[in-house]
Amino acid sequence: MIAEVRDEVDTAELDMSPYKPAHHRDMIQKAAEALRWLPVGADSGTLAFRRQGADYFDTQIVFITLNAGTAMVRVQQTEAYYQSYNIAPALATQLRDALPAALVAVEHADRNLHPMHREKYGALVPSKSYLITPLLVYLNALVFVVMVVAGVSPLHPTGQDLYMWGGNLRPAVAAGEWWRLLTYMVLHGGGMHLLMNTYALLYIGMFLEPLLGKTRFAAAYIFTGICAGLLSMVMHTDTVSVGASGAIFGMYGVYLSVLTTSHIQRSMRRTMLRSILFFVVFNLIYGLQGNTDNAAHVGGLLSGIIIGYIYYPGMAAKASVRSQVVVTAAIAALVAVVTSVTIYLL
Repeated sequence: MIAEVRDEVDTAELDMSPYKPAHHRDMIQKAAEALRWLPVGADSGTLAFRRQGADYFDTQIVFITLNAGTAMVRVQQTEAYYQSYNIAPALATQLRDALPAALVAVEHADRNLHPMHREKYGALVPSKSYLITPLLVYLNALVFVVMVVAGVSPLHPTGQDLYMWGGNLRPAVAAGEWWRLLTYMVLHGGGMHLLMNTYALLYIGMFLEPLLGKTRFAAAYIFTGICAGLLSMVMHTDTVSVGASGAIFGMYGVYLSVLTTSHIQRSMRRTMLRSILFFVVFNLIYGLQGNTDNAAHVGGLLSGIIIGYIYYPGMAAKASVRSQVVVTAAIAALVAVVTSVTIYLL
């Protein structure tokens, strides 16, 4: 409910176009808080704050109405016998100067917001800041269903079946079938394998994709998956390797690198670091006991840590799209060189 005040005194317009519309409301609130303006009401499009001037009776209600790319600042005096004229432009300037720090506070709060609160409809539904993770889950599930319909066992597919569908095998890749370093990531050795990888991918994706951004997340997933496949080939001469776990370990590696920086609040950083390290160590130890490609896990993890540190400066400085593309292209070139050299030496 907006507070009632005296006659309107003046207005001014504040340019909000340099900032994302989704941040505008929270930024205004943070900026007003920094200026010690007290919130007194709000509705769907307008925020209201009480401002204390130099004199005890010099108080105003500052209305801020958010429109497309702008914020209209309206000032109304609370005392009929005390008038301050044409102060809206000065207050709009104060707000403008407080916005950069407010943006930092909003983004910091968003980075530390639990993903289940950030994403309204849950882990399997794409959103603007969470798109690649569910699409990868859908792709893996679709390939699995197509394989089963085509006659592949949903519980225990044979090595020959997995090879025929694009599994990673050293002699085949060395013979020129480099595309297997991509296709093996969407194949799984049974329904349980798919479910385990789906859970791990959704868990890390909900945290990491909004942090990295869609393009960097997708690129890091592909790059680390390729690196995981390369180390798997080096370590296993005649074994068909399949599964998204190498790339998933890569994303855990990326997140580990980010967690060693100040990009995330310290209290959450410690909690998440323990959780991620537990996942990594537990799965590597578990992989020693069964038919698990630990070489792919290690290859993905190490390449993910490296890629995370490469991406971090751009994340911290909010690099432009062009800068992100340049860095991603550089990483792609590096991965291509490593892949070519590895295949040549096999």
